[in-house]
Amino acid sequence: MPFILRTWMYTSGVMFSISKMMEGRSEVFVRLLQVNPAAIYMDLMRFALIDGYGASNLPPHVWAIATFWAVVLFVGGFVYFWKAEERYGRG
Repeated sequence: MPFILRTWMYTSGVMFSISKMMEGRSEVFVRLLQVNPAAIYMDLMRFALIDGYGASNLPPHVWAIATFWAVVLFVGGFVYFWKAEERYGRG
């Protein structure tokens, strides 16, 4: 496995729980890591796919932040493609 991919995988929270690995760190720092869109959706996927990963393992803000990121990315994508429509829409 390439070094860059291995480094990204181990630092992104894919291989470990952010809250467990960051015990003793600044609460603000841990919260910033937990509102990362990738971390939010990984928690939701674990909740959906792993039997032993119950609602008690989810951060309390996970559904609100997931909804926020979904709306932000939808609106941002809509505006981006709407503004770029003249470049790609007219042959």
